This record gives sequence, C-alpha cells and structure tokens, in this order.
Amino acid sequence: MAGSSRSSHTAGMKLLFDEAVAHHRAGRLDQAERCYRHILAEHPAHADVLHLLGVIAYRRSHYDRALDLIAQAIQHRPANPLFFYNRGLVHQALRQWDEAERAYRHALSLKSDDIDALGNLGNVLRERGDLDAARAAYERVVTLNPDHAEGHNNVGVVLKDQGKPEEAQAAWRRALALNSDNAEARYNLGMALLEGEHVDEAIEHFQTAVSVKPHYAKAHHGLGLARLWNGDAGGALRAFRASAHLTHNHGRPVRAASLHASRIRHDAEQLRYLADRAVFRHADSRYEDTLRALQRKAAPAAEANPRIPLNPEEAQALAPSLSRILHYADNPALPQGALNPALDREECERRYQASRPAVLVVDAFLRPEAVAALRRFCRESTIWKKDYDDGYIGAFLGEGFSSPLVLQVAEELRTTFPGIFHRHRLLHAWAFKQDSTRRPLKIHADAAAVNVNFWITDDAANLDPTRGGLVVWDQEAPEDWDFAAYNSTAFQPRIREFLKRSGAEAKRIPYRENRAVIFNSDLFHESDTCAFRDDYESRRINITFLYGRRRSAGGSR
Repeated sequence: MAGSSRSSHTAGMKLLFDEAVAHHRAGRLDQAERCYRHILAEHPAHADVLHLLGVIAYRRSHYDRALDLIAQAIQHRPANPLFFYNRGLVHQALRQWDEAERAYRHALSLKSDDIDALGNLGNVLRERGDLDAARAAYERVVTLNPDHAEGHNNVGVVLKDQGKPEEAQAAWRRALALNSDNAEARYNLGMALLEGEHVDEAIEHFQTAVSVKPHYAKAHHGLGLARLWNGDAGGALRAFRASAHLTHNHGRPVRAASLHASRIRHDAEQLRYLADRAVFRHADSRYEDTLRALQRKAAPAAEANPRIPLNPEEAQALAPSLSRILHYADNPALPQGALNPALDREECERRYQASRPAVLVVDAFLRPEAVAALRRFCRESTIWKKDYDDGYIGAFLGEGFSSPLVLQVAEELRTTFPGIFHRHRLLHAWAFKQDSTRRPLKIHADAAAVNVNFWITDDAANLDPTRGGLVVWDQEAPEDWDFAAYNSTAFQPRIREFLKRSGAEAKRIPYRENRAVIFNSDLFHESDTCAFRDDYESRRINITFLYGRRRSAGGSR
C-alpha cells in the first residue's frame, strides 16, 4: 500500500508539472508559477521547476531572480545545455556580454549543434564588436542548416558591418528565397537598397515587411525614410509616427522598476508646464500626484542622478503614460520655408569645403518663427522617453521626434547646400534636452557622413556665454573602429588616449540660440560644459540630423 501511495503521489506531481508547463506555454504565467511553487515546496531540488521559474522571472524582467533560479537548476543538473542557453539569454538582456558568451559557449560544449545557442552567441559577439567571430558563428548555423533563413539574415547583417554591402545583399536575398515572410531580412535589404538610392525597390520591401509583421517598428521607420527620400513628406510622417507608436510598447502601458531622477524631474515639470497653459492635462490625477511625490523623493540625490526605485503602486500609476506619447504639439511646415533666406549659400559651401577639418558654424540658421515653433514642439510634446545616466533625455525620429517642420528643415538643408551634402540623404534625427546643471554628451563620433547640430533654447537661459556648446576635435575616428564600441562609456579612455597620441586639437564652439554646427561626422566631438538656468523652459535643447553613411574599412561614403 505504501508503494502504491508513493506511486500515486509521483503521478500526481507529474500531472501537476504537465499542467504547469501547459499554462506556461499558453502564456498563463501566474497559473504556471503557482503550480511550479507547489511542486517546489515538496521537491526543492527539482531542476526543471527551478529552471522554468527562472524563465518566468526572465519573461517578467526580474533578471537577478532569474539568474539565481537558473543557477540553482544548474547546480542540480549541470549537464543540461538548455539551462546554460537560458542563462545566456538573461545575461544578454542585462547587456553582460562576457557572461552571456560564456553561457552560450558552455551550452555549445554540451550540444555543439545547438543552432539557437550559435545564433545568440553570434549576436553577443557582434554587440562586442568581434565581427569575425560573430560571422563564424552565423556561418556555422547555415552550415548546420543551409535552409535556416534567419541564419542567412544574420550573416548579411555582419557582412554589412564589415563593409561588404554586395555580399550582405546576397545573404539577405538568400534568406528571402528560403522564407519570403522574413520581415527582418526584408527590412535589412530595404535599408541597403535605400542607401544605394534604389528607393522604389526599398519601399516595396518595407511595405512587404510591414504587411507580414505589422508591429515591426523598424520597418515603419525605414518606410518613413524611403518616403521622405521620395518627396512624400506626409507619408514619411505617418510612417514615423507609426514607428513611434509601436516602439513605445505598441501603445500599451508598461511598468518600470525604476526611473532616473532626471527623467522624473523632467516629466513632472513638463506635466505642470502643460497644465498651467491648458495645453494638456492627464486624465488620471494619480499620475501627476505620483510624479510630484517621486520628484520630492529624488531631489536630495538629483546631482548624482540615480535610478529611483518604484513600488508597485507607483509603477501602476505611471504605467499608462510612461512610454506612450500622449500629446504631439502642432508643428506644421512653414509655407515660406524654414531656413533663414538671408544665408549666403555659396559662402557657406565655400567655407565648409575650405575648412580643415570640415567644420562650419552658421548663425541665424533658421527663420525666427521656425525656431519658436520647434521650441514649442519640444516643450509641449510628450515624446521624451529615453533617459540617460548623464541627465539628458532623448527623442528620436522614429520614436516621436517627427513633425512636418522637422522634416522640412531636414530636407531644406540638403537641397540648399548641395556642395556640403552632395547626394547624402537624412538617415537619423534626434533631439536632446539637458538637465540644466549637468554635462551633456560625452566624447563620441557618429556613423554618418555629415552631422548638423543646432540649438533652440533662448540665449538668456545660458549662464555662461563662453561655454555650453560643442567641442570638436580635428581628428576622425579610425575607419576600423566599431561604431557601437567607440560610442560606449567604456571606450572613453581609449578615445582620449588616441586623441592625445595623435596630437589632436579641440575647437570650442560656444552655445548660441539658432546656431548650427555642420561638420564631418567622423570627427570626435562632445558637448561642452554647460550652466543653464534651472527651470523647465531653460533646458538646453539641441537637435541633430545625420546624413549619409560614414566610410568604413572596405566601404565608402
């Protein structure tokens, strides 16, 4: 009888485990977790349950908990490659590249033909800038499975990074021959065709990608660029706005575990600014009350700009607005044009072409009414969703920083100054707002041919007219340096050592309202120290447009 009872109990546990797995596969994570925990209460060393609880924690972005649970599973069953694979996923989500690589390599040591582990190992190696090793991992995938469309797509991505556009396009076409519904390969091929000025064919690929994968924000963004290049500003704006809606969690509320103090302060100040002017008021008063309470909590540590943890009630109150764009200020194109008609086009082109390095400063850049309209758009639109450790907040072309006037300025620039922009078209645009007492962007270079940076905050806000602008070095980033690497914080010492060794000299360009700096994007540059008045309307706002691709090893502009 005792043996029968044990057998019955074991069968019951198996049924409960099967029920948990069924809930898990169906996305009913709460029910799955309850079943798993019931099993774990009786069998605390159940490796599969520990592992799957770790997977649920990963799905919920509770990464530390996920790592702990998966580590316990590995302790009880150290030869399971899936456990190491999922450990790699968690480290990858945390951008812990070394740990992720080790986890994937361990998984592969246990199962050498694990295509998923190989593909993710390639992704990690590419993020670290080890393109040769990444390519080897992706090519191993397609060697194991020649019909693996995503593997061919990834080979194409790394070939493009290596400056081999023709080979990259061949890889993407192979991926599409295997799976015509591979939206990522269509987007990648579309971008390559766009950069090669095959605009109509690029549009076809972007449209197909959107039809196959309607929530694919990057495809909408690519379609926006292609339509802009085709002269369809209205279609471009619709595509960029669709991209923004999808980028911000498909327009659904999200919950964050923490926010930078600078983000809390900005959002609280903007909400008050909009309410005071009767421009917009959030329908739920809990949102405003929570932001103000968090602002008070963050105030003592504002200078260090830490991440402020949110309790469940605070996260719930902020969720409906945290990532969604609730308000776009009207920002129409100007019938008379946006650039200052008094600019001497030929003189500007002559100065740019004669300068070594190529740096041109243009004052009175836009019509005054264009500056005022852009300033209003930036102050009133709730598009500022990306916050950074250094206290600045960003809005990007396909993530909210798009309006008829923004697109008008971008297009007028390249058509007004063909001697500067040549055939280069707009590829990226963004705006940053700076916390008034913190230093903006660190030293970096941009992956483009021509950079246009201009400022729109009133001069009266700048407390030091000799500073607050841009510092540009007369030294380009080496062609073989990886863009992602030399724009990382960890790369800062290497950049400064390179500039010192090469004898580079810096040109300081002070801040001025409606001043533009047009320069070779390969040149290292950084925002100067700034001291602006400490109120919402005085925040330093800079706008950046990037045109064309930077040259790379084996590639061309």
